[in-house]
Parts: sequence; C-alpha cells; structure tokens
Amino acid sequence: MASRRTKYTSRRLAPVDEENVATYHPANLGAKASGFVGSAMASPNHRLVQSSVKNGLELPIELDDLLSQAAVSTALISVFRGKFCDAILPNRKATSFKKEAVIYDVGDKERTFFFLREGFVKVGTITSDGHELIYDVRKGGDVVGELCASEARRPDRAVALEQTEAIPVPFQDVMEAVRKRPDLLARLVDVFCRALNEAYAQVNTLAVDDTVHRLGKVLLKLAAKIGHGSGPEVEIPTYLTQEEIAQMVAVRRERVSTALNFLRRRRMIAYTNHGHLVLNVKALENYSAV
Repeated sequence: MASRRTKYTSRRLAPVDEENVATYHPANLGAKASGFVGSAMASPNHRLVQSSVKNGLELPIELDDLLSQAAVSTALISVFRGKFCDAILPNRKATSFKKEAVIYDVGDKERTFFFLREGFVKVGTITSDGHELIYDVRKGGDVVGELCASEARRPDRAVALEQTEAIPVPFQDVMEAVRKRPDLLARLVDVFCRALNEAYAQVNTLAVDDTVHRLGKVLLKLAAKIGHGSGPEVEIPTYLTQEEIAQMVAVRRERVSTALNFLRRRRMIAYTNHGHLVLNVKALENYSAV
C-alpha cells in the first residue's frame, strides 16, 4: 500500500478554541453506527451539554458524540493486543509510512485495521468546518483504524508522526477472529462502558478547566501512554509541534505556547536537545489536581 500525503495541506488547519468551539458542527461524526459496536458507542445521555464555570462556554451537543467516539477508539486498542495479535498477524506483511504520511483519512471506505509495529501515529478527525482535532497518539504495539468497524465511511484519520511500520488487516478478518474468541466480546462490553465514562470526563474538562489545566491533563495522558523513563521525569519520545499539542487541547496554538511557557517556568516541563518534551509527572499531577 502506498502512503498518501494529507489532502489538507493546501490550507492551514486551526485547532478548536474555547471562544468558537460552540460553532463547530461535526455532524458527519455522529453516532450513526449500527449493530453491537454502534449501539455501544451511542451515549446514554446524548444531549450532554455543560456550561463552563471558568470560560463562560456552552459546549455543542455534537461534542458528546465526538468525545464518545474518541474515547471508544482509545479504549479499543487494549482489546486488539497480545494473544489476539499472535493469532491474526502471522504471515502478514508490514507497510511502511513516511513521516507525515496519511495512513487513512476521513471519508475513506476501505475497512482496514492497521497494527503498528514501530513508530508513532496521531489519530484524530477533521470537523465539518475544516479544523483538525487530535485525540490520541499511538505507538508500536497499538492498533489504528478500529472505528471502521462502526461505519462504512471512516469518521477519523491517522497520520504518521515519524517513520512507521504497520500491518494492514481487513475488517472481515478481524471480525472472524473475534467470533472465534468469545472472551473478547465480554472485554468489548467493558471497554465501551469505560470509554463512555472517559468521554464524559473529557466533556467536563473542556467545559470547566482553563487552558493550562487542560494542557496538563493532555501531557499526563501522553506520559502514561507513550512516555519513556521512570521516577519523577518522563520523556515523550516523539517530536510534537505546538500546533499538534494545540489540536489535542482544543485551543489556538498561541494559547498552548503561553501555557507551555508557564509550565516550563515552574519546572513542570523541559525539552531535550531534540525538542522532545520531558515531564515532571508528580508536579503536573499536583497542579492538575488543583
């Protein structure tokens, strides 16, 4: 499979900001799925709308669907690991993707899972008005593309952050493997329940937390998922631009830049010579808990 360059490079993609997030209408990202996966992704409180205490912001109803989708996607990767990979990946060839190559894009009809062997990949979506959001960064051993199980057209996109190797597996092959493993169905139910709880927590964070607290929580999530090291300092082993971090926090890049400087002055973060973030996890946890 040849890697593809993003079709969005012809225009600047700004991240969502607190001041205009209420104008976003990602209608194409709603919970339209059918069957077991679709019903599990649907929120039991579809009209979850929060008013911001600190920002004076009312979140759009559509954001509930978007965050539920993101949380389910993130949680699903725990299912497709270990013995499942051992059963489905042998004798399959890996595909290489260069840095910034698009592995799959919003609207694609090809229903394929990509099991990452090495490298880092950002997973997110493009809203209906052209803004990019990033809701996860994944590494070797993870899977991307799992949301193709719920919709004929992909609601998300995956882009290589650096040279990446991935093994493509057709959706039908994955479902056949699941049918042969009844224990996976019980795990899927648990994953969907936990994912919806995470989606609600993310809605509350967007509604209530200021930019620095939201940034702190995003950095702690990255440390837990892909961080290297132990003890008080953890390095994020791939380079992330301020624009990409802004797309994770859902604010303008300028606000993220100010927030990063704030954290650096207080020695909660630092940078390596290669520009990788180094996090003082304990300090960030204490600050984010306030």
